[in-house]
Amino acid sequence: MSYRSWPSAPYGRDSVHAQADPWTASGSPVPMLPGAPPMNTVSLPHPNSSPHYSSVHYDPPTGAPTILALNPLLSYSGIPPIYFNVLQDVRSIRLRNGCSPSSLQQPALNPPVMCLYIRFAGYPFWSIEVSNPCGVTVLDVLLRIREALLRGVSPQEATGVKRVDFLGPNVFFAGLSPSMDGQNRWDAHFVPTA
Repeated sequence: MSYRSWPSAPYGRDSVHAQADPWTASGSPVPMLPGAPPMNTVSLPHPNSSPHYSSVHYDPPTGAPTILALNPLLSYSGIPPIYFNVLQDVRSIRLRNGCSPSSLQQPALNPPVMCLYIRFAGYPFWSIEVSNPCGVTVLDVLLRIREALLRGVSPQEATGVKRVDFLGPNVFFAGLSPSMDGQNRWDAHFVPTA
């Protein structure tokens, strides 16, 4: 790999631009700095002219990280956004005032994703994958969480016990929060009442 440097200009008391610098109030010449590239003036629009905005569409560079926004119905904020007891069927889900039942069919994340990883706060080895080729919805997340919690634990953990039993009285879904492990997954939280 080769590097190319800017042509150096002589530096000294007498080395100055041939023209007056438009950025100086006095109009006096400004000395060149060592190694500084030659500069040209740029015409700026008149202060009273209307701005011109191009209609260029910006696409982030390939490989740029995508910022994911969680649907508010799934967001962990202290007050559960929905009434969902994981011991009951999903048909018993009640939404807070102002939410339509169709909001359960909204994407879980924006922009929509086809796969979402969730782990259960306090149980780091319990994790689930929620997937939907049309985009993971809020309802997909709730169904998968309930399904995972009603599954029996491994024989090493306990025999005849379901994962939901480990939650104790915390059987109401309280929401998801970004996982603190830096991975691209979410932590599920539960509380004793909704």
